[in-house]
Amino acid sequence: MVDIDAVRDWLGRLPGGSLAGQYVDDWDAFEKLDRPVVTLFGSYDTGKSSLLRRLLVDSGRDVPGWLTISARHETFEVHDVEVGECIIRDTPGFAVGASDIRAQNNSRRAMAAVGLTDVGIAGLTPQLATAERDMLQKLFTQGWPVGTMWFVVSRFDEAGVDPEYDLAEYRELGDRKVRELRELFDLDDRTPVFVVSQDPFQTAGPDTDLSRETWDDFRDWDGMRDLTDAIEAVSPSALPEWRHAAGQRYWTAVLDGTVIELRRQLADYTARAEVAASGVARRDGWESELDALDRAAHAGLDGLVEEVMRRSWEPSSGTDELQAEIQRTLDEWFTKHEVRLQRLRQSIRKTKERERARPSWAGFASLAATLGSGQDAATTAAGPRGVAEHVEKVGPMLIGMLKAANKAPGPTAGGKAGSAKAPRDLGRPIGIAEAVLPLAAYLANVFDEQRADRTRLNQDKAAAAKRQQVVTECTQRARDTWQPFVDDVREEIVAVTRDQVDLDASLRRLVEQLQKAVAEGESLLRLGTVPLHETRA
Repeated sequence: MVDIDAVRDWLGRLPGGSLAGQYVDDWDAFEKLDRPVVTLFGSYDTGKSSLLRRLLVDSGRDVPGWLTISARHETFEVHDVEVGECIIRDTPGFAVGASDIRAQNNSRRAMAAVGLTDVGIAGLTPQLATAERDMLQKLFTQGWPVGTMWFVVSRFDEAGVDPEYDLAEYRELGDRKVRELRELFDLDDRTPVFVVSQDPFQTAGPDTDLSRETWDDFRDWDGMRDLTDAIEAVSPSALPEWRHAAGQRYWTAVLDGTVIELRRQLADYTARAEVAASGVARRDGWESELDALDRAAHAGLDGLVEEVMRRSWEPSSGTDELQAEIQRTLDEWFTKHEVRLQRLRQSIRKTKERERARPSWAGFASLAATLGSGQDAATTAAGPRGVAEHVEKVGPMLIGMLKAANKAPGPTAGGKAGSAKAPRDLGRPIGIAEAVLPLAAYLANVFDEQRADRTRLNQDKAAAAKRQQVVTECTQRARDTWQPFVDDVREEIVAVTRDQVDLDASLRRLVEQLQKAVAEGESLLRLGTVPLHETRA
């Protein structure tokens, strides 16, 4: 048996928020009902609505306006009606494998209704379960007390044998279908199975203003008497046992569904965390490489200005020659290190293209866009609440948690990249006139001034210090000219990896929390494992 208190406590400590209150509200509303709840469920074409109409009319009750009879998928909500001493609940039909949202919602609502019931009635066509077999099998093996899971093979007048002409063959076919059903789901003789023709030959069609006499000609063989008697025998006296079992089924289903969703979220966020971590590693690697290139450029500049200044003292060096020499020397220095800078930038861009082409990038990019949009994650459409619909709130809860974790000063993760300063185009050579000529002209002018005062410098006690000051100033000018190009590459590194670095820490924390939550939930499931079939009398 599952520890319900432990499950509630666990639900209250999920990453991103609590689901406990929502599940507790649903359970409390069900537990307060003082009549047994009998739920009709099955595929959309099993005749649940026509079966309910027949039960209502035979019991003398009016057919409510929401109950429609059609060969199409007409039931989209969960509805309750009172019949005898119980509440009969009609549910939307299962649509296994359906891709449209409405069909998926119908299936979720039906499963949620079955989770909050005392007696379940599974409706099947004469062909028995087909596509929904696995879904029904899982549902049938959730610890129902003996006699609380029923099966109704309905619309049996469409099974291929006309009871008006060969009643014996009709009944033999019914017995054979019952045996097949018991074998299909491994059911013992204590599980009630009914074979009915609730509206033989579509006598009533879609009408709802009917009387008991409508089907009087078929009552000897339509099987409805046994089903009606069984429903009338459902008594509130069995509620304590049934509600206890329903509680175990409900909270086990809640636990199982939530663990399944957390596993899915864990897989998704683990992949996103890996993308973020790779961005952090790439930024570190690229910045280290850039720093090394920058140091090499500075090292190449050291002594270069001093050598040019030494040559400027030679009498044969004119101003034009000096400027040309300075320009040539600096251009060589710029060109040499520009090649290395360009290689790094090309590596960054190619790596970016490869990374964004991988499937894992789409999920990360979507997350970053959601966090940066300032809008909440999408939620499911409004409708009856249940296990599946509450579980779907796990995703938006986690998004909210990440948004809160990344509300640092400045733009949010998804919006930062767009606000980054656009790097300059380094596709052109750095050692061009716009970079080198102003510096060369400045240095030539400084050297000219120093050479004019060469005699004083040679005799002054502070000559060496003055000369070093000039070298230092000129070297710094060269570095200042180089620095913006390094800064541009650094800004590109930051822009390319911004979202990954911004989200790395919070994603790692979230993955750790999800791992812990999944492990704890799986432990509760193992401790609460029950036999596939209850055997209590």
